[in-house]
Amino acid sequence: MFAEDISPSMERFFYQHIRQVLYFYSMNRVLLIKAQPLKKALYISLVLLLSSCNFPYQPKQFILPEIQSSFIQGDSLHAFAGASNVKIAFTLNEGSRWVYFVDFNQPTPVAVKLKKPSGKEGLNGDSPLISPDGSFVAYFLTHGADIQGAYFQKLNSTAEPVLVAANGTEPHWWKDSLGLTYIIYSDQLLSTVLDSGNNFTYLQKVSLDGNGSLIDPAKRIAPYGMNGGRSADGRFLCTGYKTAAFYDVASRVLLPINGGVQTCNPSIDPDTSHQGVMMFLNIGGKQNLQNPAGAGNLDFQTQLFSEHSMLFIVNTENSLVDYVPLGLATAKYYPYLEWQDPEWSNIPRFAAALGVINDANADLILIKGIADRSAPKEILNVTPGKFKLNATSTPSLWIGK
Repeated sequence: MFAEDISPSMERFFYQHIRQVLYFYSMNRVLLIKAQPLKKALYISLVLLLSSCNFPYQPKQFILPEIQSSFIQGDSLHAFAGASNVKIAFTLNEGSRWVYFVDFNQPTPVAVKLKKPSGKEGLNGDSPLISPDGSFVAYFLTHGADIQGAYFQKLNSTAEPVLVAANGTEPHWWKDSLGLTYIIYSDQLLSTVLDSGNNFTYLQKVSLDGNGSLIDPAKRIAPYGMNGGRSADGRFLCTGYKTAAFYDVASRVLLPINGGVQTCNPSIDPDTSHQGVMMFLNIGGKQNLQNPAGAGNLDFQTQLFSEHSMLFIVNTENSLVDYVPLGLATAKYYPYLEWQDPEWSNIPRFAAALGVINDANADLILIKGIADRSAPKEILNVTPGKFKLNATSTPSLWIGK
């Protein structure tokens, strides 16, 4: 009844201003509105409704033709990446989340939708990562907070998914010194507590011939659920959420990070020269990190950080290696509410993340120069047009060598 009574002019009013209200509310957690009483009440009601964690998010259906001409031109992306062979993967919510990929080596880059396992069309695809050779993608399915299996799949609209593990989550690619390809996954979606032996991380050898297949049974490689991938030399795993940590596979030692302060979206550095380095998003407030070089005058003892306003890169000694502030993106493109879902690329120094506008809209932002304080940070908006991703799109970037 309320929606039907809104006039077109009121609808434009809310569309133009509600994102600004959400932005200031998110940044300051205090909303001061100088408006007439009715407008003030409507503003506050909408802000509380849209920012509630319990609000059932039901975005509009995405129409595929709208996607096709909405990405940045391939030439611009190739120049940014320093390579002509570039692909991205992400999910879109169409009642449930589906995995898409875009090949920017094509004359006109288009989003290609991948199939889900038969009978599982209503489940949510999450965190797609492209294989080292650029021909497959690994992802997992969920129903709410319940794990519904890890899969990998050829980058082809007709390809069938290959089940890696029914209890698998957050699959990551890894290659050993012989060039053999594996998928690392765990059986714990969110690491609320890291207790040895309650959850595990597994190593599954795979073949990328044809439509893909599993080779040999999976092996346990850690007595914890580690969801951020494995370092290039195979020594370290990492994870985040309530408890962030590295796990030293060689010595079988858990190395806590950030002193019990929650982190989000852990991802391990693929660089062979940075074997024990991970990236994560902050939760609001103080951080328990070491900053021996005093980078950027960050004072972790007293400084309060807004939630998801900082992308931190740290090593196994809990020391800051580098950081990327949200302000880098807001100054160039839009006053985003937060970073979301950062993921290291297969190539060192590159990452993909979301610049969140609101729950229904986010830009895919690529970052270059991370994990190197001396390097200037560069960013590129891959979705500058009308079409946007959303805050649950979990993007990733693959660059061909």
